[in-house]
Amino acid sequence: MDNTYWNNNGKHQKEYETMWERLVPGEGPAATVAGELLRAVSRLYYRWFNDGDRIQPSMDEWAMSTSAVQAFNYLYQFRDPVTRFSTKPLMEAIVGADTEADYEEALEQAADAIIEWAVKQPDTPNEDDFLDKKFEGAYEFDILRDEDEDY
Repeated sequence: MDNTYWNNNGKHQKEYETMWERLVPGEGPAATVAGELLRAVSRLYYRWFNDGDRIQPSMDEWAMSTSAVQAFNYLYQFRDPVTRFSTKPLMEAIVGADTEADYEEALEQAADAIIEWAVKQPDTPNEDDFLDKKFEGAYEFDILRDEDEDY
């Protein structure tokens, strides 16, 4: 996949960069919902393309505390009550991807949809931090514990 945000040529690259600069702080949660959604989807994106961390229905116990899983749980439960935009179907496509190519396509579609929504809702105040433990368990992962692994 050539046209990706990772390669700096995503479908809405210019809008992404403009909103990132304006809405996402250097650290900590964003002041707007749009900024927090961008922050969360970017974490999923970064963790895959930089670290190889993939969200799957079954996850190792140690992986459950990664920021990628925290971002996923936040996005899995997000629904704007005004526009009814929900990121849950986007996250279901990510967790349901069978191949790496499907996973990357699902990430790209999630980023596209979030950017499209964020452009229309850039200033809605935010009270959440996707790293907050209150989002844990939004998605029911099959947790693989050490004793479940075959050696």
